[in-house]
Order: sequence, then C-alpha cells, then structure tokens
Amino acid sequence: MRLSKDLQFPIRDSFDRNAFSVNFPIYATTAYRSPEGDHFRYSRENNPTVEELARQISLLEGSQLAACFSSGMGSISTVFLSLLKPGDGLVLPMDVFGRTYLFAKDFLSRFGINVSITDPGTDKVIEAIGDKTRMIFVESLSNPVLRVYDIKRLSDSAKQNNALLVVDDTIITPVGQRAIDHGADIVVNSLSKFIGGHNAAIGGSSSGSSEFIKNIDSDRRSLGSSMDPFSAFLFLQGMKTLKIRIERSSRSAQIIAEHLSTLDHVERVYYPGLTENDYHDLALRTLKNYGSVVSFVLDDGVDASKFMSSLERIIPANTMGSVETLISNPYSMSHRNLSDKERARIGVVPGLMRLSVGIEEISDIMDDIENAIKKSLKS
Repeated sequence: MRLSKDLQFPIRDSFDRNAFSVNFPIYATTAYRSPEGDHFRYSRENNPTVEELARQISLLEGSQLAACFSSGMGSISTVFLSLLKPGDGLVLPMDVFGRTYLFAKDFLSRFGINVSITDPGTDKVIEAIGDKTRMIFVESLSNPVLRVYDIKRLSDSAKQNNALLVVDDTIITPVGQRAIDHGADIVVNSLSKFIGGHNAAIGGSSSGSSEFIKNIDSDRRSLGSSMDPFSAFLFLQGMKTLKIRIERSSRSAQIIAEHLSTLDHVERVYYPGLTENDYHDLALRTLKNYGSVVSFVLDDGVDASKFMSSLERIIPANTMGSVETLISNPYSMSHRNLSDKERARIGVVPGLMRLSVGIEEISDIMDDIENAIKKSLKS
C-alpha cells in the first residue's frame, strides 16, 4: 500500500532564525524578552520548539492547525472540555482507551454532559447519535481488539446531526490513515507511541480546522497541559523516521499475525490484515497499511502471567509504538480499572495479549512467543 501523494516524508525542520541549525533547537526558557518575544511570552503558553512540532504535526495530519500537549490524555481531555458544555451529548463506543472511557463516564457526566457509551462498532455508534449529540469520539483502530471504524460513514452521520467527529488515530497513525481526509473534524494522537517511536517522551496532539484548534489551544494554556520543549525535540527526531519505522513494523506485523494464527494454544488473532478478520474489507478500502499492533488470545491451557514473564526478547510494558517489540495484557494493565462486565463487553479477556511489533528480526519475535508459550503451559 502506498501513501497519498500529498503526504510528504521527511517533513523537514524549519531553520531556526538564529543559527539555521539542521535540527530545530530546544528552547529551554520560561519566558521571552518583551516586546520582541511577545508572540511566545511564556513557555506554558507557547514555545518555539513546541510550535515547530505543532507545525509538522499539522502537515502530517493534513490539517489547518495543530496543538501539542503534555500527554495524549491531556489532548483528549482538553478537546472534551473545550468543545462540550452542560447539556451536550457525547457518543463513544466502549472500546476506546481505558482512560478515555473513564474520563467520559466518570468525569464529564458529573458536569452535565450526556455521555452515551455504546457497544463496539460503527453501526452501534451511528444508532446512538441523536438531536442533542454534539460530539462523536472513536478510535480509528480500537485499542486493544483492533476494530476498524468507518470514519467516512461516521462523518456523514455527524454532519447530518450537526455534531463533531473526533478521531483518535494513535494506533494506525497518519501514515496508515489521515482521518481528516475521511471527514473527521479533529484528530488526536498520543505522540508517546508511534510518532515518538522510542519510548523517550510523553506527549499528545490535536489537529483540525483553525476554528476548533485555536479554541482548544487557548484552553490548553489555561488548563496547563502544555508540552515541554525537551519532549517536543524528541518527537521532532522521531518523526524523521516515522514512515520507514511504520513500513517495517507493519510488514512484520502482517507476517507475525499470519504465523500466530497457525499456533497451538492461540485461540484467536486480531489483525485487520488477515483476510478472515471481520474488518478486513473495510481496512483494505480505507487504510494504507494494517498497522503494527497484533492482538491475540491465549487459550486456557496457557498461564497468561507466566507467559509474560517467560518472554526474553519482547518487553512487557504498558505502552506501544516503539522500535522495540512490546507486549501487554490489557486485562491486568491498560483496562485494569474496568469491571469484569465492562472488559467482557469489549473482548478484553484474561488471555488477551496486545503485541506492538518493533523493527527487530521477525524470526526473533516469533521464536520468543513460541518459547514463552511452551514454558507457560499449565500442567
């Protein structure tokens, strides 16, 4: 699959106006001389390194404007708080990131937002959209079961109801799908994952039209969820290799998913690149690659906890998107704060594993999984 013509890599750094350095520098300062530096004023409000990252994120997403935040959840929560008011309706499916779900269910509902949480799937979300719906929020590729959401259909339904569509593109990344091209109003990303790519910094972004992002960015300054310049610098470096990292890891993920499907004690594999996957046709039509995450379920004959501890090359960690292959058990990690009923509703069972494929040799990853399964079989 190839990238659209208007998505150019690498996106080059702007030349710093002081030294014209090849890499845009880190501006480690709290404030700026007035009146010459009044555009930036104070680094909680604006910083040249962070501003350069926002410029590049906007180009990557194909948006008019972008804003950067101290975390992906900082981006998501600021979008919610900026664009929703008491009495508005928010529709989102159960299979969003655990913290997104909890923020909507437990926090926003306390402040008069009518939160409608649906069963997973595009159809279920569309069915829940009503006259009072102000915002629909989905992940283009959901975490951790990798359901593909039809952004174009959701966008059409949102527009018919004068609602906004917000899409979290973290797992598929703008290299795999630019949700704005499919009609999303705002796209959020956890930059800590694939865009950063090296487990070195925490950050988030929101991209969209100037009308929305200016308001979101203004509220970011008040809420204090501002990115620091050191993290922005690290993300700028990560973006330089984003395309080649995604191309490598998504190719590897396809091969690994196919191999996992043949293994004993692997009950099910979730990956949209598999022809038998429920979302394969939609993914083939809308995505430029199938992503670098593969989820699979170990059967009852495998001790899931022992499987994790038996891995020697793959790193158990509560994140994804790195050059290293990482694995997590969503039941006990990212979705641990959900009830058993809530986890079952979205397919998060005790044996579910989320594998974030890195850039190592494919055979090393597959051998590690097979050996760990053998070591963790129940007697």
